[in-house]
Amino acid sequence: MSRIATSSLPRLALVHGILLFACALSTFPIFRVVAISFRNTDTVSSMASRPFPPRGEATVLDYLKFIGDAIVPKDLIDAMRQPPAAPSEATAPEETPAPAADDPFAELDAASAETGPRAWYSNYTDLFTRHLFLQWIYNSLIISISASLIGVFLAATAAYAFARFDFPGKRFASGFMFMTQMIPAPLMIIPVYLVIKSLNLGNSYAGLVIAMSVTTLPFSIMVLKGYFETVPKSLEEAARVDGCSAASAFFRILLPLSTPALAIAFLFSFTYAWSEFLLASTLIDDVSLRPWTLGLMEFSGSYDARWGLFAAGSVVIALPSMALFLYSSRFVVSGLTVGSVKG
Repeated sequence: MSRIATSSLPRLALVHGILLFACALSTFPIFRVVAISFRNTDTVSSMASRPFPPRGEATVLDYLKFIGDAIVPKDLIDAMRQPPAAPSEATAPEETPAPAADDPFAELDAASAETGPRAWYSNYTDLFTRHLFLQWIYNSLIISISASLIGVFLAATAAYAFARFDFPGKRFASGFMFMTQMIPAPLMIIPVYLVIKSLNLGNSYAGLVIAMSVTTLPFSIMVLKGYFETVPKSLEEAARVDGCSAASAFFRILLPLSTPALAIAFLFSFTYAWSEFLLASTLIDDVSLRPWTLGLMEFSGSYDARWGLFAAGSVVIALPSMALFLYSSRFVVSGLTVGSVKG
């Protein structure tokens, strides 16, 4: 036994080393975004002032310094150790040079020079105090929750019809509905836009909610239909004998028993609506109605890329999303596997 265990140690060490490297490689962008969110500059990195050694001259220590600066930059550590000092009363303020007449950016440069050094957490404070970030989060919550509730209700009723009733064209309708999942999402933008525009619901909550609620219907119907087929019909028949109608048996008997499948359908719809960008950029023009996915694009323009604010907003958005996923992971696992085995 000891010989077998000894011979398997190198293989075990190799597997663990590969897994640790893959884990570090996958989490590197997360640490990088968090590091950029605390930067006091609008550029991604200041490594241009510290060039990497040319090929063939770099050592292992150079690579470690490069990776460490990419994760937690040196200027960020210096800013956290040395907070900005208040201006002394005895020291006279430096005069700001007058803007040149032929320089269109002179006023912006002078305004930036007057602000002085900023705290290392200033991106987060500016995000909530100087921008409509809270309004964008509110818009995303309203749109995501409304689209998820409407989508789950429509999917539950449609899945119940497919699971319990026989009607002409049932097989064709079921196959055609699932075939729509093979169509790429960008190809659906133009027809969805034309439909929303014909209903005069463009640039509004209602138009975006309708567009997002119907987008996730095929997947939700597939999940709920598979689960409804595993629930014995005898339960509904017993409820009908006791005086319940078909609708009453559906809402009082079948839906309470379908909590795992309803949870996975709601989570899928909410996740899709929460992170949707294409539909929002097509249907929404008003800044006050933008969801967070569209609002953060204001920080990455063609001429003014404020990557610190962009990264700070991404970190704030990721925290509740991660908490929701960790809390609902048990529903996701049970909801995806439920209904897969009959009998």
